[in-house]
Amino acid sequence: MTGKSFSHVFMLAAFFLYSSVTAEDISLSGTVSDESGGQIEGAAVKLQRDGNIQTTTDSQGRFNLTDVSSGSKTPPQFLRSSAVIKGSYVDVTLSAPSVISTTIYTISGKKLSVLNSGKLNAGLNRVNLPVDRFRSGIYLVAVSYESKRNVFRYVSADQRNKIAAVNSKNNDGGAHGFQKKAAAQADAIDTLVVTADGYIAEHYPLSSYSLQDIEITLKAASVEVDNFTETVNGVSFNMIYVPGGTFTLGCESGPCPADAEPVQGVEVSSYHIGKTEVTTELWNAVMDDNASSWGGNSMTNITWYDAMEFACRLSQITGRMYRMTTEAEWEYAAKNHLSSVEDIGSGEEWAYNSWNSTHMGGTDPVGLSSGEHTQKTRRDAQGTADNITGRLIRSIDGIGPALRLAISAEMDYPPDYVPPCNIHAPHLGDEPVNSYRDMRWVTGSDTRWTRGSLAIGNFDLRVWEDGTAILNGTVGQWFTSNNIAFVFVPGSGSSITFPYIFLDETQGSLLSDRSFINGGYIGRIVKESAGSYDKPAVSGLQSGAALAAAAGGNYEMIDMVNIPESTKEQDLRLIDGTSQGWFQNNTSHGGVHHYRKDVDSDEFRFTVNLDGNRVMLANGEWFTLNNTFLRVTHSSGYTTDYLYAVGPDGTFYHLSFQAYERADFRMFQLTPNGSEFESVCRSICSGEIPKGAPASIYANMDNGHSTFVPAPCPAGGCQ
Repeated sequence: MTGKSFSHVFMLAAFFLYSSVTAEDISLSGTVSDESGGQIEGAAVKLQRDGNIQTTTDSQGRFNLTDVSSGSKTPPQFLRSSAVIKGSYVDVTLSAPSVISTTIYTISGKKLSVLNSGKLNAGLNRVNLPVDRFRSGIYLVAVSYESKRNVFRYVSADQRNKIAAVNSKNNDGGAHGFQKKAAAQADAIDTLVVTADGYIAEHYPLSSYSLQDIEITLKAASVEVDNFTETVNGVSFNMIYVPGGTFTLGCESGPCPADAEPVQGVEVSSYHIGKTEVTTELWNAVMDDNASSWGGNSMTNITWYDAMEFACRLSQITGRMYRMTTEAEWEYAAKNHLSSVEDIGSGEEWAYNSWNSTHMGGTDPVGLSSGEHTQKTRRDAQGTADNITGRLIRSIDGIGPALRLAISAEMDYPPDYVPPCNIHAPHLGDEPVNSYRDMRWVTGSDTRWTRGSLAIGNFDLRVWEDGTAILNGTVGQWFTSNNIAFVFVPGSGSSITFPYIFLDETQGSLLSDRSFINGGYIGRIVKESAGSYDKPAVSGLQSGAALAAAAGGNYEMIDMVNIPESTKEQDLRLIDGTSQGWFQNNTSHGGVHHYRKDVDSDEFRFTVNLDGNRVMLANGEWFTLNNTFLRVTHSSGYTTDYLYAVGPDGTFYHLSFQAYERADFRMFQLTPNGSEFESVCRSICSGEIPKGAPASIYANMDNGHSTFVPAPCPAGGCQ
């Protein structure tokens, strides 16, 4: 991901303060009317920081929005972490208890102060900046929380000792204009968002959570039917008006790929679409960056999340609701307005929709799993007129596609479209100390782990700290191994092992070594609230260490930071010989990318194959640990890490730690060399992958590294 580096900041002597942290009750009231003064009934009124705090106007257009800080509406385990620097406050929402550290620097890099909060509870916390210690000028505030999260923002302080958060790229008028613009935002701590059918949404800045007699005026929505030019920090781009209509989404004349089967009668509302893809110049102007791209003028080394962050910042700067195109909007423009847009068929572009092997119909479709962390769709116009078939899958953390912007002309966003500013990449705090019970699994009686957006099998799990667990209705006990394998031990019968990768505190991915009809599972999991469930009584509860010892040597605690040579093995089940290979054939699912692995004792090779072309993903020497962890190291030093399992039918499953596909899973079957391989990826994958090839292209990419963070040994060592 692109971004500024602040490594140049000088590490000078600092004085330490304890921050003032508060939580406010909310009491807001007022009226909502139209431009003629008429009251608007049924208008939705909510806080931007927490959309759960909302109400609607009555028949007189009045609203009363209240919330008591001690009665949180959102359970802490489902909070999304965020930090917003506004006025003389820093509002930090914690998804788990954490210390908030706020560091203040001069514009030249001199550290002035560090504010440490002490450990705070999950939820919304406010840090008051020490305004009395600032002279007029520009400062840099850095907020660190949950160990690995950081937010940087420039602020301006005037002679009245007020501080305002500003975006330096918005202020081209020198220091005087810089501070003047900042002062206008000085007291904004949140935003009241007011919407009503037929009206343009209003964003009302709040200087306090206790305000009465607020007057909100909504303007009637009108369809802007002209093209327009937007200029941001000296960089201009054009938006093309596309009148809504009905069309057939998908391939209309053969040959048609399986994932492009046509869907008739799809409606799109009027919208504007970028005449060009987002350029590197525009990207840098909006993101206050100095990024480069290997995609020509277009910014292409961005993830789906990066693209969403860009759209969010652009919206904040311009006041328009910029976003990513949906698949339907993209294809409608490619089929009906090809002459008005540039380069829509020259390369891949991100689409909003989560990947599905079939199109979704209806009006303004955004697809299943809207806004969720799952694999996304990229588009490329391979063909003209009615044969627009370039449709491919891409990991949400992958890079390569460019971004083409859109704005709805008749509404804020298409139905069920999650606004870009509400979407954030999942992050995890520090890796817990290695133990036989990874407490991130604990749900208690009111939450559970269950199926996520992309999964095979059933998964309903409740976990208690004392070792009690219920999996799919079966009562038992649990333990973990090296923070990478969850093991459920039923009261009778054999245990089930689930290699796992957490994305954040509420979602992750699993594998298992069981068949799906016998409790096996592969795919995403999410933590969600559930009806209260009394913890069952389990006789003979054992410690996690005792359960692991009884389960055998594959669950022993290992120093994962400095893996001992004596623990490194090669799981012989993975070695495939020279007459066959491990194959993931995606034809039946509408995919055109197919994967092959060849595993010999002296080298592991893994490629993705498309239309006679092969791209190396991992190759080199390899070892396994505890029949769960797999590491491949190229002679150049490039390392790829996976978790894996082998099912009873011989299927080889893996979860990836690589940054471009975090927690994505794949499934491979042993397949004889020859016809099946050749039928889908030609001769390039019908035989053994050559040995001794250069390292993967990802070795030189920012998001090519392994994200595996080894669990540190406890104080007494790993034992």
